[in-house]
Amino acid sequence: MSKPTIFISHITEEKEIANSVKEFLEKRFLKTINVFASSHEESLKLGDDWMGTIKKSMKDCKLIVVLCSPLSITRPWINFEAGAGWIRDIPVIPLCHSGLTPGKLPVPINSFQGGILNNESDISKVFKRIADILEIDVPDSTDKDFFSAIESFETEIKNTALSKDTVFIHNLLFRQIELLKYSIFASTLDYKELESVDLRGDGLKNHKFTFNDTYNLFNVSLLMIFFQKKVFDVYHQTVHELSENIKFVLTYSRIEIAPRLRELLNVFLFSTIKVDDWYDGISMQDKQTNNGLRDMAIKMIKEEPLPATRKFSNLINHFIDYHESLEYFQNWVIEYESEINNLLEKKNKG
Repeated sequence: MSKPTIFISHITEEKEIANSVKEFLEKRFLKTINVFASSHEESLKLGDDWMGTIKKSMKDCKLIVVLCSPLSITRPWINFEAGAGWIRDIPVIPLCHSGLTPGKLPVPINSFQGGILNNESDISKVFKRIADILEIDVPDSTDKDFFSAIESFETEIKNTALSKDTVFIHNLLFRQIELLKYSIFASTLDYKELESVDLRGDGLKNHKFTFNDTYNLFNVSLLMIFFQKKVFDVYHQTVHELSENIKFVLTYSRIEIAPRLRELLNVFLFSTIKVDDWYDGISMQDKQTNNGLRDMAIKMIKEEPLPATRKFSNLINHFIDYHESLEYFQNWVIEYESEINNLLEKKNKG
């Protein structure tokens, strides 16, 4: 008499966890069931008809366990196998791991009652369901080695996702970060000095400037992508574009972000007001048809005794805000690049 089959639906990247579940179930149920996991050597042997074997196992199975993670639920094959069980009126149990919970399962898998793989109570319920199918007593589902193996796998998965997502974040924000660095340099250096700046080196960390240097903010950008735009306009636009990309990173639930990096990104979102404080006032001065007001502002910046001090209802206050925002974002970029580079270095060593 053939043994009842329990089918484990999983993706190739998570074969270790599927094999652990297979061996755990077979051990606890004393080999009274056949647990099929396509990545296990006992389930699918060399030379077997891969699709035919899976099709037969699904046809013969009494229950389908779907291993659900933030990665696996994006794969159509998982939904296909769960749907095949639903059509045949076979019990389908989604077991979540690696940060995913039943409440976050997508349609149609969320229509099945699910649990968490690393939760002893949920595993006990799976055991009871299998025992009901076999019409036997429920075996003991406690096993420290199994739950320890699942926890280790989840940690590895999370670290892998963190590494990949750190690269994604770096690539997504790279252009705006470089533009922000350019804006800081271009605001405080004349054209000749700016030509010798290496944006990708440690120049920003070593760049020293005072309020008197910020008169360059009215210069026309040297960047072709911002043809004929003034430096202060490039600066303002870049901060807001970077903010939009950071919002996407922080609100997309499937992106793993290191704690310190998340903190820095959150800080940036609350800092965009620093470029709005001065923007309208400086734009108004730049748009005057008579450039005398702009020339007066440049002269005022160059000659202001240091440290620059605010005056009641004075134009200089906008430029002091501008200078302070440059210092603020210079420090932020230095911290951000230090953190992202440390994370990327750990990934490469790993």
